[in-house]
Amino acid sequence: MNWGYLKKEILPGDGYSKEYKDDVLCAIEKDFDWTSLPEAFTFLLTKSNGEKARIAEVLHNCVAKLTNSEMVKLDAIFRERTSIDWHYDWKNACPSNLLLANMSVEAKVSILGLCTLHPNGFYREKALQTLGSFETGREISFFLLRCNDWVQEVGSTAKLHVEQSLTIKNAYAIVQNLPIVFKLEKSKRADHSEIVEKIIELLSQKEAIPFLDQGSQSISSHVRFFCYRIMISSKMFDKNSLLSYFKKEKEPHSRLILFREILNDIKMEEFDELYPLLAHDTFPKIRLDVLEKYYLFYQEKSLPVLENALLDKSGSIRSIARHLLKKLNVSNFSSYYEKVITDGSNVNRKGALLGLGEVGNKDHIPLILPFLDDDKVGTIKAAIRSVLLLDGNNHKKEFMNLLNHQHSGVSKEAARALRFTHYQQDEVFSTYLNAKYSHTRYNAAVLLCSLPKWESLPYIIIFYVNTEDNAISQLGKLQLTKWLDTFNRTFQSPTKGQIECIRQCIMEHGHELLKEERVKIEFLLRG
Repeated sequence: MNWGYLKKEILPGDGYSKEYKDDVLCAIEKDFDWTSLPEAFTFLLTKSNGEKARIAEVLHNCVAKLTNSEMVKLDAIFRERTSIDWHYDWKNACPSNLLLANMSVEAKVSILGLCTLHPNGFYREKALQTLGSFETGREISFFLLRCNDWVQEVGSTAKLHVEQSLTIKNAYAIVQNLPIVFKLEKSKRADHSEIVEKIIELLSQKEAIPFLDQGSQSISSHVRFFCYRIMISSKMFDKNSLLSYFKKEKEPHSRLILFREILNDIKMEEFDELYPLLAHDTFPKIRLDVLEKYYLFYQEKSLPVLENALLDKSGSIRSIARHLLKKLNVSNFSSYYEKVITDGSNVNRKGALLGLGEVGNKDHIPLILPFLDDDKVGTIKAAIRSVLLLDGNNHKKEFMNLLNHQHSGVSKEAARALRFTHYQQDEVFSTYLNAKYSHTRYNAAVLLCSLPKWESLPYIIIFYVNTEDNAISQLGKLQLTKWLDTFNRTFQSPTKGQIECIRQCIMEHGHELLKEERVKIEFLLRG
C-alpha cells in the first residue's frame, strides 16, 4: 500500500522545538554568542514567514557586529557544524528562498553572506551570485573570504565580484576589510597576489587618502596596522603626517612600522627634535632602534646614555647597550651592576639585578639572595631570574619557598624558575596539596603538567577530577586533551613503574574521565 500521500515535508527549521530555538536565538541576541550562528541559520528553513523574519533579524544584528577575525573563525565553524545531518537538497536549493520581500537590504546581505559560508559548494556559488547584485559595501567581506575557497570555481566567482567592487565608492568598506585582504596574501591554497595588488593600487590613489585616515581611527588594531602599511608604501603621507599617527597610536606593532618609516633616512636635526619622545617609548623595539641611532649620530658623547640603557627593563636593550659600550672600550659591567645594587636606591635596582644575572657568576649570588625577601614584587622577580641564570640548580630550595609566596606574580616566577632546575616532583606535589594560596596550588599544578610525557599523566588526571577548584579542573582537562593529541610526537616508552602508577590512577579516578579518554589511555598503555 502506498502511504506517500500522508507524508508531509518537514523543513529543518521546523524540526526543532520552540524552546530550543528560543534558547539559541537568545544566546545570540543577548550574549552575542556568534558561534551559535550556524545552528540558528538552519532555523531559517521554515514554512512560517513570521518566524523567518524574527530569526533573520537576530542573525542580521549579530552578523553586522562581527569583527574581521570573528568572520574568519565563523567561516570555519560553519563548515564544521552545518548540513551534515540535514535531509535537504542544498545543491539545488536557492539562497533567495531564505529572504522575505519586506526584509531590509542590510538584512538580506547578512543572510546571503551567511549562505556564502555554507559547506555545499553549489550553494555557496549561488549565494555569491545573488549577493553580487547588492551594493551596500558589506558584501565585500564575504567576497574576500570566498576568494580563498577550497573549490576553485567558487573562488573564481568571488574574485570576479571583488574586482567589480574595486572603486573609490567602496574604499571605506575595503579599508575595513584589510585584515582579510592581507590574510589572503599569506594563503597557501592559491596565489592571491594579483587581487591584493589591485586593492593596494586602489587605496594608493589620492582619492583614497580620507578613507585610509578613517581606517587609522578604527577600533580594530589590525585595520589601523594595514592602513599604515598602505600609507607608507603609497608615499602619499610625509613624515609629519606619520608622526601625528605615531603619537596617537597605542598598539606596539603599528607604532613600530610608523616609527621605522619616520626613522628611515632621518637627519640629525630631526632626530634631536624627536629624541625626547622616542627614547622613553614603552615598546622595547622602538627604544632599541633609538639607542642604536643615537650611538650612530653621537658616538663620542653616547657613554652616559648607554650606561643608563644597561639598566633598562628590556633584556634586548641591556644586551645591545653592552655591545655598543664594548666598542667604546667599556667592559666591566659586573662592577657597574654591583654598584647600582648596593647604592641603597630602589630606582634602578631591578635592571641591575637582571643585568648582573646576565653577565655575573656564582660569586655574585650572595649579593642577590637578600633581594628574594624584598618588599617590592618586581625586585623579587628580578632576583629570582638572576639566581636562576647564575646557579639555579643549587637554589631550588629558595624557589620552592617562593612558590608559596603570597603574591601570585612571585609564585608564578618561582614556578617558571623551577622548570629549569632538577626539582623533586614529590615536593612540588606536596606543595600543591598543602598550598595556602590558590595561585600556589595552580602554579604547582602547571609545573607538574610540564613533566615528561609519562610522568605528567597521573598528575594531569588528578587535576582533571578535582571538584574543589574549577581552575585546576579546567587545567587538567585542557592538559589531558593536549596530551592525547600530541602523544605520537614523542616515541618514549613508559617504564614499568610509570605504567603501574598510571593504572593505579585510572583505577581510582578513571570513572570520572570521559569514556573515550579512558579507553584511549588504556589502549596507549598496552602499546
